[in-house]
Amino acid sequence: MVQKSYIKGAGIIAAGGLIAKLLGLFFKIPIGRILDSFGYGLYYNSYNIYNLLLTISIVGIPVAISKMIAERASVKNYYGVSRVFNISMIFLIIVGTITSLILFFGANTIIAIAGWDKNTYYSLIGLALAPFFVSILCGFRGFFQGMQMMAPSAISQIIEAFARVFFGIGLCIYLTNNLGQPEGAGGASSGALWGALAAALFLAFVWYVYMGDFKKDIKRSQSVFPRESTKKLFKRLLQIAIPVTIASAIVSLFGIINSFTYVSRLQSAGIGIRQATIMFGDYGLAQTMINVPLTFSAAMSITLVPAISESFALKNKEMIKYKTEMGIRLILLISLPCAIGLSVFSQPIFQLLFPNSVYGGGILMYFAFSTILIMFANTLQSVLQGLDKLTSPVKHLIPGLIVNYIFNYIFVSIPSINIYGLVISNIAAYLVVATLNYISVKKYTGVTIHPVQTVVKPVIASLIMGISGVLIYKLLNLFAGNGISVLVSIMLCVIIYVVVLIGIKGISQEELSILPARNKLRKILEKYVR
Repeated sequence: MVQKSYIKGAGIIAAGGLIAKLLGLFFKIPIGRILDSFGYGLYYNSYNIYNLLLTISIVGIPVAISKMIAERASVKNYYGVSRVFNISMIFLIIVGTITSLILFFGANTIIAIAGWDKNTYYSLIGLALAPFFVSILCGFRGFFQGMQMMAPSAISQIIEAFARVFFGIGLCIYLTNNLGQPEGAGGASSGALWGALAAALFLAFVWYVYMGDFKKDIKRSQSVFPRESTKKLFKRLLQIAIPVTIASAIVSLFGIINSFTYVSRLQSAGIGIRQATIMFGDYGLAQTMINVPLTFSAAMSITLVPAISESFALKNKEMIKYKTEMGIRLILLISLPCAIGLSVFSQPIFQLLFPNSVYGGGILMYFAFSTILIMFANTLQSVLQGLDKLTSPVKHLIPGLIVNYIFNYIFVSIPSINIYGLVISNIAAYLVVATLNYISVKKYTGVTIHPVQTVVKPVIASLIMGISGVLIYKLLNLFAGNGISVLVSIMLCVIIYVVVLIGIKGISQEELSILPARNKLRKILEKYVR
């Protein structure tokens, strides 16, 4: 039952996250077309610094909340669960307010330090109030995830994406038509504010309804468990949140390094600031496509931290090992075909979604393979956090950050490589991080990767899928347009991948349970896999 709920939780979050990412992609497509590469470059500049500030101030807290709540819920200390949530929410609101003020009043200073085009100001102002509402949103998500109730978080992701699309695109069109591209970029970036507000209101309502019955559990446990002091809970919150925040901040620094160095390094390659901004905008569009499969590793991370924290609190070593091995298996089953699919369809995808992009398709062709390393590294990082090895991810990310900067500095300034240097530095950096994370996870859990079942079979299925996809696309493109050809080819590739996996016995019953149409696929699996 524990195994099934763990896999089911990952599936729910992945489904909600994937829908949200697809809606986000729907957001980025018209934004990219309305603003063109230059305007999108302004928009993408602001998001890198926004993500860093958000990470420093807020991102580590939901992980801490979910971990602390899972630890207490595992022994039915619901009074402790309530105390953790209340203290965390107060802290989050204070920090979110401060972060919003920094972003609002420090916009011009940030632009001057980064050397960005001054029109980036509007994008930063559009984002300024978002951290306040994101802080509230994160508090509620941490509560439900800690209770291992994944549906509210999944639904909130979809609501957030809907609101972001509706308001972001609407304001982008209105402001671009009436004022100009820079102001339109500000309207687009404000979508983050409206999305966070809508999702926070939804989760607040769900929490209010849930608390109607949960208050009884809190009252019952209050007579059994002693009251933990505010100081102790706050100290534990920071003890978890600070290392997680530092790790997330270092990940954000990968983007900041790119953002703060691409202009000067491309100028060294003989490329002017406007052209450099266009190139970086196309890199941002490729990153948008990469973010779609990363939804699965985010879902795995969300479910792994409380799931492993629960097993860790109960000192169940076998369950920790099982959950870790399953997490690794699932993430490789997903990341390998995603990487190959994005690579082989890179040009048709950009031709369909971002036809004005000059460099995006070429960037995505190579950038796609970073998804394997990023998803693998993120999954292992969550295992370490669940095991209370909170400083290990930080120690592993620092060498990766150094590699990212060195490779960035060297390769981006080479004229024949230019913007592709960012891709090279990203892949090299995450190769370092993923390797170090795996060494630590193996040390603490004794986890083993079975090469044939975990790596070889998914690689074979992915390669067959990729080759088949190219042939199908070329055949369809003879009599159908690019849009129909690429969409049909991608759908057929998913089917081909699953069928080949089943044929070579590369997928188990439990792994199959997170897939759509799993009941029909299970019958096929039972027939061919013994």
